[in-house]
Amino acid sequence: MTAPASLPTASLCGICGGGPAAYASFRAVVVILIGFRSQTRAGWFCRDCGLTIFREQQKFSLAAGWWGIPALVTAIALLTNANEADKVRRLPGPRHLAEPPAGAGKRYGRPLHPGKPVPQSPVIAIPIILIGLLLVLCCGPRFLY
Repeated sequence: MTAPASLPTASLCGICGGGPAAYASFRAVVVILIGFRSQTRAGWFCRDCGLTIFREQQKFSLAAGWWGIPALVTAIALLTNANEADKVRRLPGPRHLAEPPAGAGKRYGRPLHPGKPVPQSPVIAIPIILIGLLLVLCCGPRFLY
């Protein structure tokens, strides 16, 4: 996804006001039986805030995106999010002005904490367990030998 033409390319983070920032869009997907719903968080993010939003959306999709037929939508969202995360991952650490600009929010100068990377999160076990159960159900007990 490209940045909207009405916004400058070197903008500030929409969460903490730090710079430099990049425009990114992260999607979370919920799949239930035969339907799905997605939620998108898009905007200008500094490195720390962008990685935090990316990790939140990925973890949510990993937990809630495999419970139905359109699970392919989840896989597409996970890959798209990883591509968008590269934009913010390449940025240097956020910097803030000594004095907050007029209209700065309550989080000015305090970027979100990115937390643990997605592969180190326990939620990664959900798709692995589901794939294992699917193999056991499809192939029967002989798959375990």
